[in-house]
Amino acid sequence: MDNPLLRFQRVVRPRADGQSRVSGRKIYILPTRYGMVFGVLLVTLLIASINYANNPAFILTFLLTGLFIQGIFHTWRNLLDLHLQWRQADPVFAGETAFFHFQLGDEKGRAHYAIQLSFAASDSIITDCPANEKVQIRLPCASTRRGLLKPGRITMETRFPLGLLRAWCYVETSARAVIYPRPLQENPGVASPSWGAAVEGNKGVGTDDFVGHRNYHPGDPLGHIYWKALAGEKGLLVKQFGGDRVNRFWLDFDALENADTEKRLCILSGAVQTLALNASYYGLRLPDEEIPIATGEAHRHRCLQALALYQMEK
Repeated sequence: MDNPLLRFQRVVRPRADGQSRVSGRKIYILPTRYGMVFGVLLVTLLIASINYANNPAFILTFLLTGLFIQGIFHTWRNLLDLHLQWRQADPVFAGETAFFHFQLGDEKGRAHYAIQLSFAASDSIITDCPANEKVQIRLPCASTRRGLLKPGRITMETRFPLGLLRAWCYVETSARAVIYPRPLQENPGVASPSWGAAVEGNKGVGTDDFVGHRNYHPGDPLGHIYWKALAGEKGLLVKQFGGDRVNRFWLDFDALENADTEKRLCILSGAVQTLALNASYYGLRLPDEEIPIATGEAHRHRCLQALALYQMEK
């Protein structure tokens, strides 16, 4: 038998895998502080109108009451049929603010104004959703530790158009972000990954022995251009070096014996950042995974993600 609490949560919280639509029964609405003051004013005007039997005062009271009632409908309608879809999240280091990318729109093409969105205990953003358009938004959420950050439900609210009423709803999403371990530049003399050099093949792309020249290709480093040939009107040539003798480093989790697990991951994270900045070739060894030696931005993210998710539920 289904749990009554779970049934209740499904009713009050629209939930979807990556996307959600706000239906009418999911929206709550209450007066703001200004709305409460406005309500007291209406009651005061009504009592004064009855006491003095003043027809213009009755007209003003009923006019303002009608305006308030219309405001309830328009505030509620400003959230109705909004469609929120999660796109992606930017990976960050522990302690930094992660940004989650969403697409906000209305499938019926209506415009919505002054929509405020936020995760729990995080900064909010306010955006408009023009008619027949979809807007891209970035919701911030602070991170505290490595692993998968699941910010949970989004609070979507509005006070449009009068500011007298607050309508809101809760939207559950499957948003998540990878949080890398905070880089720690540890003294190698205290705890250092086992780094070593290697030699592989001879493809004419190394850094050791000069083997000749070739024509210039876009993207070749300026330091390898043979400027004397250009000055002698021989064309733009590039120096070639053989040996493929490039330093290759292994970052080994088990080599850091004098630190606990989290500190080891932080040291390895700092080492990955340093080697990636220097365009070095490096690999990563963890007790349950080994990433071969490579270089480049994609390789950096792969190593940092492996460190972030080590011994974590994925």
